Order: sequence, then C-alpha cells, then structure tokens
Amino acid sequence: MLKTEKIEDNRYLTTIEGTDRLNASIAAVVKDELAEQLVKSGYNLTLCLQNIRFIDSTGIGVLISALKTARENKGAFVLQNVNKDVYSLLTLMKLDKVFDFKMD
Repeated sequence: MLKTEKIEDNRYLTTIEGTDRLNASIAAVVKDELAEQLVKSGYNLTLCLQNIRFIDSTGIGVLISALKTARENKGAFVLQNVNKDVYSLLTLMKLDKVFDFKMD
C-alpha cells in the first residue's frame, strides 16, 4: 500500500499506492505502515498525497497520529502534493495550521 524512497540524507518520501481514497476501509493498514516507515526514517517522513482524491475522518486521524508520533520523537511529518479538494477539507478543519505542506 505504501511505497517509500530515500530523498535526502535524513528524509524519506512515502506515497500511498493502489487507491485514490484514504478512508476507514484502509486506514488501519496505512496507519500501521506509516508507523513502521516513521521508525525506519528516523521520524522524518514526507507523505505524498497526489493520488488521494478523498479522505474521511478516519483517514485524517491516521495523518494526525503520524504527525503526533513524528513530533514526539523530534522528527517531522510533511504532507506533499495534496489534492485541492483534500486541502480544502484540511483547511476547513483548520488542519492547514497544524500540518506542514510541500507543494511541487
């Protein structure tokens, strides 16, 4: 489900593949894989959401959990290439002030 590659000395890029949704049906798998990738990356991880067109509250919970884990371990969790509809939802929920974003 997640594909991860090293992009810098201390930074890894993870992409969700095989779906355009981050919702309750895949949230548990993504959460577990993200937790594993956070540990492997030294808690410095960028999550590319370019394939994700829909996210529900469970999916948002997965992102918040990853962010919390990274910050508790003095790392960084960044969202990259967020779809405009997903970004609008995050903005509506005021999460645009919580997450760091990287747009290419």
